[in-house]
Amino acid sequence: MANIFLSYSRADKARVAPLVGALEAQGWSVWWDPAIIPGQEFDDRIAEEIDKASAVVVVWTSLSVASRWVRGEAREAADRGILVPVRFDKARLPIDARAVHTTDLDDWREDASSQSFQDLLCALSLLLKDIPRAASAAAHRASICVLPFANMSDDREQEYFSDGISEDIITDLSKVSALAVIARNTAFTFKGRSVDVPQIARQLKVSHVLEGSVRRSGNRVRITAQLIYGTSGSHVWAERYDRNLDDIFALQDEISKAIVAALKLKLLPEEKQAIEDRGTDNVEAYDLYLRARSLTATLSPEQLKRAASLCREAQSRDPQFVFAWTELASTLHLSTLYMPKEAAALQAEWDRVVERAVALAPSLWASAFALGERESYRRHWIAAEEALNRAVQRAPRAEVEVGSTLGRLLSSLGRMEEAIIRCRVACAADPLSMLASTNLQIGLTAAGRDEEAEKEYHRSQDLAGDRSAIEHFALLRAWARRDSPQSLRTHLRRFIAHDSVPMPLQSDLLEVLDQPVAARTLLKQAFEDPNYQDATRQFRLSMWAALFDDIDLALATARRAYVELHSWALFLLWQPIYCTMRRDERFKQLLRDLGIVDYWRQTGRWGEYARPLGDDNFEIIR
Repeated sequence: MANIFLSYSRADKARVAPLVGALEAQGWSVWWDPAIIPGQEFDDRIAEEIDKASAVVVVWTSLSVASRWVRGEAREAADRGILVPVRFDKARLPIDARAVHTTDLDDWREDASSQSFQDLLCALSLLLKDIPRAASAAAHRASICVLPFANMSDDREQEYFSDGISEDIITDLSKVSALAVIARNTAFTFKGRSVDVPQIARQLKVSHVLEGSVRRSGNRVRITAQLIYGTSGSHVWAERYDRNLDDIFALQDEISKAIVAALKLKLLPEEKQAIEDRGTDNVEAYDLYLRARSLTATLSPEQLKRAASLCREAQSRDPQFVFAWTELASTLHLSTLYMPKEAAALQAEWDRVVERAVALAPSLWASAFALGERESYRRHWIAAEEALNRAVQRAPRAEVEVGSTLGRLLSSLGRMEEAIIRCRVACAADPLSMLASTNLQIGLTAAGRDEEAEKEYHRSQDLAGDRSAIEHFALLRAWARRDSPQSLRTHLRRFIAHDSVPMPLQSDLLEVLDQPVAARTLLKQAFEDPNYQDATRQFRLSMWAALFDDIDLALATARRAYVELHSWALFLLWQPIYCTMRRDERFKQLLRDLGIVDYWRQTGRWGEYARPLGDDNFEIIR
């Protein structure tokens, strides 16, 4: 008999699993429907478990509020006085559930010490106070960081293969609901470094660390792996595998399952199946895919072209290999951003590749993600949001970028508070990721939460990666605070030092920060300069123009960046520096041309920056 019955929508399983693990770590037993024995009557078992439970936790989401099963279970629990509801994504509660206090868990980020999770424990303790808990030592949820496996091959170009093995093990383990896994970006910050395992475990708050190496020679591969206690640095498990390359898929399965067994975790049947599904049995196609994946990450136009070619070759080896199609979709998407002059020529292939991925695996997270990115580029906002929501629900927890992408979409649509929640989740799952920290700082700056943004800015000082966006927004906050010209110059110099987009104009502006007329003259010249006719430089010009109160130029450059050059950085429109520009009627027309107003009217999700005025108009309120 379980102490807690958990009611939820099956589509939310990936989100619910960590919550189950955290509750079980408190020593309570939890029943949720993966425990149903095949052949039993579903309704009878549900009724039996609810009758036995001392508390019913109902997880309200946009999906579960529409489920007659979840609503019925909530009514049954309320009638018995044992209902403890929680909510994600500010879901609109059923009318008959609004009288019961509901705990919002958006900010718990799988952290048992968070205030929202502690509030949930407090509510449960009132119902379960007379129930003895299991020994907590055995109940604590295991957590792991998989360090990038060292490439021990004679050929340095085999680095992609050892990285690919590491990434796939991270993805495999993230499919295990009873295990918390540090995301790939954070784990790979330790690549090539001499590491102190207990120090890493303390820094990332994990119980275990996995180290390993890969040596590939011809058709043979040797993989060594060792699982280490985070606190003591002692070995829990270690193994060496010598196999033919043809056995690489079985070998990866074996390693992942051995780690799960060493941690004494239970692997659910569907998790076992998910780990074994590589998408292809063709080793050559898989190898080509790994090569492409490593090149795509460089964001270099030349490497993106090479990555696309490798994906097409992988597809020719196995046309059913869906990850070769989704990787090509991602590569083509990045190519439209980093090779804008070729964007129009890439459109037809990108559309065809996305449709093929969805047809091959309509329920796969990667297919939904590819569709969401494509629909975002088209400015089909409703379809993009629906696809990215599906991707988030289905993706392994290691795929942090999926949630970050949804967060960027929400912020572009003016739903900044929801976006910030997504960004905080990404930072918690990927604490050493510069990208996750950057997205969070951008969202907090837009929301006017400068104290929190500055706190995250200081936390990010030791992170590895491109700091240009972070330093840019530190400058914008300093400008909004009306810092002295000396302070602004310090921030601007720091930004220029880290900037990855060469703009000589910004060095020129250093000399005229306290001379608005001269600054505006420089900006107007840059607006027509052939060297500045790309989306990134144009939206930079727009922000500078707004800072120097040239609203006409700010609007003109914004239109060129976002409408004509199709910039992806629409979330910048809600930054405080655009406050004056947003009051201009031309800004409202810009939003109409971007399809954002149609999205607001069709969905009713107006966010924090706008509200409707009758059936045909709207106003900007921030």
